[in-house]
Amino acid sequence: MSVTAVIGGQWGDEGKGKIVDLLCKDVDIVARYQGGANAGHTIQINDNTFVLHQVPSGILHHGVTCVLGSGMVIDPSALAEELDTLAAHNIDTDGRIQISYGAHIVTPIHKAMDRATGHIIGTTGRGIGPAYSDKARRIGIRAVDMLDIGQLGQYVLKRLKLGIQQGEFNQEQLKDLHGEVETFLYAAHRVAPMLADTIAILHQALADDKNILIEGAQGVLLDVDLGTYPYVTSSHPSVGGISTGLGLPLQKIDRLVGVFKAYTTRVGSGPFPTELDDEIGKILQNKGAEVGATTGRPRRCGWFDAVAARYACQVNGFTEVILTKLDVLDKLDTIKVCTAYEMGSKSVPGFSAAAHSLEQVTPIYEELPGWKTDTTGLKSVKQLPTEARRYIRRLEELMATPISQVSIGAERSQTLAL
Repeated sequence: MSVTAVIGGQWGDEGKGKIVDLLCKDVDIVARYQGGANAGHTIQINDNTFVLHQVPSGILHHGVTCVLGSGMVIDPSALAEELDTLAAHNIDTDGRIQISYGAHIVTPIHKAMDRATGHIIGTTGRGIGPAYSDKARRIGIRAVDMLDIGQLGQYVLKRLKLGIQQGEFNQEQLKDLHGEVETFLYAAHRVAPMLADTIAILHQALADDKNILIEGAQGVLLDVDLGTYPYVTSSHPSVGGISTGLGLPLQKIDRLVGVFKAYTTRVGSGPFPTELDDEIGKILQNKGAEVGATTGRPRRCGWFDAVAARYACQVNGFTEVILTKLDVLDKLDTIKVCTAYEMGSKSVPGFSAAAHSLEQVTPIYEELPGWKTDTTGLKSVKQLPTEARRYIRRLEELMATPISQVSIGAERSQTLAL
């Protein structure tokens, strides 16, 4: 039996979907512990590209059970669309998706609220923040409520009336809600049979010596407590979210894998010390196909931020790191790595000391030679150019965490073990 957790080490979009897919070979259960349809995991298998928002990547492996934990906020309408997409690709989902009774539900009301206010910090508009807010206010609608669709409709109507009373959206946004609510209720009826006691399922799997893979969404720098507040998500993508989002004690986890890009990206608003608003930034964006899987927005690109990366390793206790998209750096003459921050004339001791005023820091860079070689067809880490191996080892030193694998392309096969 083994339990492995895969967690994003940056601002999300690190390529966790591909890594989870790779690690699913001998796994019985893949469990997701937080977030909702605001996440997007892209997996490329041969000529097929799958973008999954709520269903764990393990669904692409026959016989793997996928758990959606109580720490998630689930959108039944979006989930139904995912199921249709998987069916169109002949992926069997029957009996393989288990939704926690305690997970909260995103309704059309929450989406309308998000559209009204989410632009302030650049949210995805998927209703995630308002659904988590309702959870904290103790007025949330939970997955267990989908077992009685009539009662669920009453809950939605009650929430709509409250939203109108409190001015949470305007009359213009109410026009389309009737049709959206009908679609929502139909989808809720469709996914309700997937509800299960997921805590019992996971603990029985532990007792039966089964292998469990835990899948995070977003990244630690978007954690509502540990990230760059207020430009964060509404949940806990960091390791602490696993216990609260799945009911799984952290001491049961054998392997904590942090996923990092070989550079840094960010979608939406918020401070980004190593951002490149120049030609190199455009090269990274174009070669890395840096477009948000959920939003379709271009991702902001910058050099690898080792200050933030070391912080992510510290707070999560990563046992190893998997580095993705190394190939995006293939054609660069030189590559920079941020090794420290300065604020004014003073050195900043670490990321947590600057997280509240990150827009004021100046990154201090170390410059390394590029390798100017196409790495995408390499079959062994020994074939990597000396400069690429030197870059990997330098990142290991700066993060104080070993790098176990390097991805050099989107395909499953384009991953090298170190």
